[in-house]
Amino acid sequence: MADRVDSLARYGAPAFPPDQPVETGRYFDALRRSKLLIAAIVVPLTLVVFALSSMLPKTYKATSKIVLESSTDPLQTRVPDAAERRLATIERLLTTRQTRRRAARSIPGETATSLEGKVTASVDPTADIISIDATDDTAKGAARIANAVAASFLTRQHRGDVQRLRRAKATLEQALRELQGRRGIQASNERVAIRERLTDLNLGAAGFRSELSLAEAAQPPTEPFSPRPVRNALFAFFAAMFVAALAVVARAQLKPRVSGSRELGRLLDLPVLAEVPHVRRPLGHRPTTLSAVEYEAYQMLQASLRRRLPGNQRTVLVTSALHGEGKTEVTAALGLVLSQTMHRTWLVSADMRWPRLHELFDVDQTPGLSEVLVGAQNGGSSGIFQLSAARTGSGSLHVLASGRIPPDPAQLLAGGALDGFFEEIQESEYDYVLLDGPPLLGLVDSQVLAQRVDGVLIVCRPDRHTPETALALRELLDRLEVAPLGIVIVGSRGRTHAYLPG
Repeated sequence: MADRVDSLARYGAPAFPPDQPVETGRYFDALRRSKLLIAAIVVPLTLVVFALSSMLPKTYKATSKIVLESSTDPLQTRVPDAAERRLATIERLLTTRQTRRRAARSIPGETATSLEGKVTASVDPTADIISIDATDDTAKGAARIANAVAASFLTRQHRGDVQRLRRAKATLEQALRELQGRRGIQASNERVAIRERLTDLNLGAAGFRSELSLAEAAQPPTEPFSPRPVRNALFAFFAAMFVAALAVVARAQLKPRVSGSRELGRLLDLPVLAEVPHVRRPLGHRPTTLSAVEYEAYQMLQASLRRRLPGNQRTVLVTSALHGEGKTEVTAALGLVLSQTMHRTWLVSADMRWPRLHELFDVDQTPGLSEVLVGAQNGGSSGIFQLSAARTGSGSLHVLASGRIPPDPAQLLAGGALDGFFEEIQESEYDYVLLDGPPLLGLVDSQVLAQRVDGVLIVCRPDRHTPETALALRELLDRLEVAPLGIVIVGSRGRTHAYLPG
């Protein structure tokens, strides 16, 4: 039995699993990526609230103050907590219908009913002061209402105090008359007590003043109490920011993004050849001008490319999984760096759906690749290399634009003219031929090109990818039996350096 107890003692209560850390970095990245969404929520809502507040009619607020002073009333006796109860009573009486009706007599156009929503009273908890707040569509009207309510209430209270003293004095005088003619010690004592009380009342009435007085009269306000467009817009701004942040975080929970280059490389099972940092561009910059950190990244990329593709001529397709990941900019920058290392480089805009390469180098879009392929289908010959050299200068970097956008780019690329185009590439004297292709997912264009080149570079922006898109790209590459050279990460965060001259 003792052995059993010892064995049970060795086992404690089951421990709870440790709390999972909150991935704050992922949420901050989601907020940074969703700047446009946040702006689309915050800016319109703030402007709408500001506009609506500006259109509302203006309301002015004026305040008069009444002070409760030490009483000199000879009829009043001290009661504990009397001041607090008196203040609470006055606060209620100030907004009664009788008070509003008396105040409306001195305000043209107002009635007890119209003043019901315009007058409020409040007590200062740190002082014996009652504030009378009045609102109106004019500044003078608000001050007139507050002062009228205060004046009518003080007048009524003063009259009531005077009448109370008179009634008390009349009651004592009547009692004294009734004692006239009565004899005896008791009657004599009562007459003495009544005369003393009358004396006290007369002395108290001589120095009597009401416990309530006007501490501060209301003045016409210089600014409207409402609406306040700026204040309302600020409240709307912060509320919209909160709602937008919740929407972004909820979307990040429902549809998580790839956290970074390491996770993306693991999902695609491909090496990361270079990470091109995010650089803020000044106004008026040239698209083909590289910053110091960008230039260093592309130097690493071209070195990796030369190691992975040995030989005299190398044809590389630069593509991406999705549209808008920066593949055209990578093609242009890589071509510039290769040409600066004295390698004859030819850039071909093979993206005939969203062509942009010709814009970066300021060349005409037509004639271009589509005209070359159409001419080859019709049996004509084209001096495409001479055309590119003539249009982009006599240096080591030449550009062939996409040409006129065809009705069906996939059908044009799938024809036999594309094979003849690549045969002419092999006969050329270029060291590197970089093709800027369309995205891989959802289009067949780059899938056709990928099976005809020496290597494929995948350009990726991690903030655009979900695990589902990364796995879809990996499955597509496996089906095409294409082994890409690696991944080029675009948009990684880093410091901005000065631009290189030239």
